[in-house]
Amino acid sequence: MVIDFHAHVYPEKIAVKAAQSIGQFYGVEMCHPGSVPALLDAMDRGGIDRALIHSVALSPARAATINDFISSQAQAHPDRLTGYATLHPDMTENEVNDELARALSLGLKGVKLHNDMQRIALDDPRMDKIYAACQDTCPLLLHMGDYRYHYDNPGQVPPVLRRFPRLRMICAHMGGYTEWDEARACLQHENVLVDCSSSHWILGDAALLDAIRFFGADRVLFGTDFPMWDPGKELRSVRGLGLRPEELDKVLYKNAQAVLGL
Repeated sequence: MVIDFHAHVYPEKIAVKAAQSIGQFYGVEMCHPGSVPALLDAMDRGGIDRALIHSVALSPARAATINDFISSQAQAHPDRLTGYATLHPDMTENEVNDELARALSLGLKGVKLHNDMQRIALDDPRMDKIYAACQDTCPLLLHMGDYRYHYDNPGQVPPVLRRFPRLRMICAHMGGYTEWDEARACLQHENVLVDCSSSHWILGDAALLDAIRFFGADRVLFGTDFPMWDPGKELRSVRGLGLRPEELDKVLYKNAQAVLGL
């Protein structure tokens, strides 16, 4: 079994444009359009059984519409897709609480934020209402560690977890993306997991294997960052690292099963 814990999807009418926009943000060529049919096709060809899908609200007004879309796709493909909600830090406390409760009632299993795109730092006080809402309620998946910005540096995580000690946090891109030393120094917390999406292309085989072993296979989730990379190729890369079978099973599906309650 293989679970992709990190896939972005968009309504078909904007999927190509949305994927291109992400490519421009990171300066890379996208492998796929960001539609659900394209994801399912790539999963079938690549040997991926299930994917966690999500998108990011760039304004408070867009959160509910995105959550409705993600929920509708997860409900349409219950054996293949699981959804995470989005929120925006400029929502009021009541709006955050109400929208999260609504999203969870729709079957979404957690929250995904992208602070670089939302342009609000992890340690900004406006984030606290989201942390408070997620603590004891659901996991929070965060884009993490782009040296070009100051919004989601790994060093901002420990102060957050000191204020919200029961918050379950998943730090994408091995917790560092391009800030690996800081990720290793700052993300050794029992409530923090990492995913390996968008990591192999920067780290390569040896450094990615070392990073997985550093955090421990119990704390690493497989992710592809669809539509940026091809799911099948990302899966082959992880399978080719030389992980022991029991480590590979944890990374590819067992840890995700536990987080998603599957």
